[in-house]
Amino acid sequence: MLLIDESMLTCPICGNQHEQKIPTENLEEYFCSGCESVIVTPIGECCVFCAFGSHKCLVEQGWKLYEEKQELSGMNRKAKPEKYTPALGFGWLTLWYDLAIRLTMPENKFRNKLIDLVDPRNGEHILEFGFGTGANLLIGASKNPNCHFVGLDIDPKIREIAAHKLTKNQLVIPLELYEGAGFPFKSESFEKVYSCLVFHHLDDEAKRSALNEIYRVLVPGGKLIIGDWGKAKSRLMRIVFYAVQLLDGFKTTNDNVKGRIPKYIEESGFKSARESGFINTLIGSFCYYTATK
Repeated sequence: MLLIDESMLTCPICGNQHEQKIPTENLEEYFCSGCESVIVTPIGECCVFCAFGSHKCLVEQGWKLYEEKQELSGMNRKAKPEKYTPALGFGWLTLWYDLAIRLTMPENKFRNKLIDLVDPRNGEHILEFGFGTGANLLIGASKNPNCHFVGLDIDPKIREIAAHKLTKNQLVIPLELYEGAGFPFKSESFEKVYSCLVFHHLDDEAKRSALNEIYRVLVPGGKLIIGDWGKAKSRLMRIVFYAVQLLDGFKTTNDNVKGRIPKYIEESGFKSARESGFINTLIGSFCYYTATK
């Protein structure tokens, strides 16, 4: 399959159609000769060709071809699949996870905003699903040491890193491991559950399973907070996010790109699922989602 360099643009205002060669730059707007309006790229879309054209821009076409090639390669690969996806896609990169986050994201800003949404209060039992290297637990415990934080993750290697951090800071927070199915907690055990940079690693089935378990362990009226990649807030954010997709896989990250996380949350029984804010980073738009049981 070859790249197509012409596209039929359809004006969203008057419906006038105009065939145009797809340029390599200046894709943010075009002039409609039908209604004489300047049509601009909608928020969240890559460009006017991706939004209103019969064929997307050459960048999107190129990445689509690459994605299809990767999927075909995966179908033909006979290696035994991993039980889980490590934090940076490969187990040997786990030790570099903190450095990677520090170099590509405004770490203090996005983590503190996450914990502000969690809003830990005295006596609350709060679960972090996917505690990673323990960075969020450290911030949460420092903001309110009178909460009962618990961490849950699937990766034993990253648990060692988190446990070392907690010990170094003289904190005692249970760090539980699980096999990717049911959570090792009784129903209605937590007032709040939060998660950070986890759901873009999960396929459709795993997303639904995790959200169902989160719903189960939350008390009635309990709060869910998710921080993860979301629908790009600009064409630039969409382009740079391809770096994350190359590392973590297109299959699991496509739901994030298309802004489907609130839909998954609602389908698990939660109420008032919504995007509560976002931060643009060097590698994409990091979004916050909240909901209530």
